[in-house]
Amino acid sequence: MTIMNKEENVKAQYADDEKLSVRIKLHAKHSTNKQGFFPWLFEQYAFHENDRILELGCGNGAQWEGQISGLPKGCTLLLSDLSQGMLDGVVKKYAGHENVSFERIDIQDIGYPDESFDIVIANQMLYHVPDIDKGLSEVSRVLKRGGTFYASTNGNGGMRPFLHDALRRIDPETTAFTELWAFSMQNGAEMLRRYFIDVKRVERRDSLAVTETQDLIDWIKSTISSCSETQADALYSYFEEMRVKEGAINIEKEGCLFVCVK
Repeated sequence: MTIMNKEENVKAQYADDEKLSVRIKLHAKHSTNKQGFFPWLFEQYAFHENDRILELGCGNGAQWEGQISGLPKGCTLLLSDLSQGMLDGVVKKYAGHENVSFERIDIQDIGYPDESFDIVIANQMLYHVPDIDKGLSEVSRVLKRGGTFYASTNGNGGMRPFLHDALRRIDPETTAFTELWAFSMQNGAEMLRRYFIDVKRVERRDSLAVTETQDLIDWIKSTISSCSETQADALYSYFEEMRVKEGAINIEKEGCLFVCVK
């Protein structure tokens, strides 16, 4: 089984929002923290009038649903992604907003002058960047002095060891979910402090209580490129027995938001 965050699979994983939507669905339906991830993010953001905001790796733009009209007066938002398929979907969603623009951007080579933006956002994507130092250097370069970089990420505990242990029951040789995130809540602060004068980590407490086993299987299939139907059926049986016995498939999550000031 091949894990999602290997570099060779990233383009296939994010060619469009099909797989991403499956993963978002699991967390939206079964998270025990009912506030929701995106509303929590917006509680942490501090936007001001006339801010120029850049989001890198915006994916399907889900976090902005119902939020754009609430931005302070004069704010502009540039939604960007490396995947043209993702970007095409975001354009369809938000093209009607005059203060929103769209561009295909690689975080490792942001084609804007120094100090172009007041806010830069990169959620759940830095662990995919081949050269993380180059990416963070570019973010720092285009961020204004005193500007803020918001970067959310996952931890190496929680779901990963839980799912690895489950997969080993059907494939003892599997290495799925053993590779550490290149940028995680454990190592992110150290990386960010090379480029920002103030770095704070805001942890989010949450877990999953999955009451529909197929949702978890769909998440796994969207994440592991070579999960066969036979393996998926075996996993379903294992997790369904757990769900019936415990009332839900309970999985801890690890995640945080880094708030960084230049």
